Amino acid sequence: MHQTFSHIDTWIFDLDLTLYPPEARIMAQVRDRIALFVQDFFRIDAQEAHLIRHQYWKKYGTTLGGLMQEHDVEPHAYLDFVHDVDLSLLEPAPLLRTQIEGLPGRKLIFTNADAPYAHRVLTARGLDDLFEDIFDIHRMGHLPKPHPDSYIALCAELEITAQTSLFVEDSPQNLIPAKAMGMKTIWVKHEGEADSSGDLEHIDHEIADVADWLSSIQNLERTL
Repeated sequence: MHQTFSHIDTWIFDLDLTLYPPEARIMAQVRDRIALFVQDFFRIDAQEAHLIRHQYWKKYGTTLGGLMQEHDVEPHAYLDFVHDVDLSLLEPAPLLRTQIEGLPGRKLIFTNADAPYAHRVLTARGLDDLFEDIFDIHRMGHLPKPHPDSYIALCAELEITAQTSLFVEDSPQNLIPAKAMGMKTIWVKHEGEADSSGDLEHIDHEIADVADWLSSIQNLERTL
């Protein structure tokens, strides 16, 4: 492994929009399912449902957080509903699988989704059985990234040393607590995506594609 990453013994990956591209339109489906849940729960129209969905997401980090906090919604049934999406647009990623397999050390998933959905996504991408564990929203105590307590819980439960870990994530905000704990941070910036704040000092590396990036650092190591 390239010397920049030679100290890394734990590779942590976000799931959605990190291990697959936005063109698959999976998150658009999830957002529509969330709005449909809100619409049915409150018996309101679709426009108002999307407004509430967005308001809760802004205030609590996830729409689920708002529904749990303000309306005692049961999280498992909610997540089953919103993750009932068509994953057929996800294509197998053999290059990504090869590159992740070649990483030295532990490989983990850290996601605001739940583990059953994460398993389905990984299977659709041909990435099943690659990761030691999936640290999901339930194991976060329903405190989604970027809540610092979830990063602390991740490291405590899985016995991770932050200073020898690396986190790959498509949301720059979710990299802030990781960097504060001492992790190496990799931002997957999608084409056309604007810098969220201009202050990106917490990001160590900006990449466009995880497989291409892993190939580049592994190929560089073989030439040294």
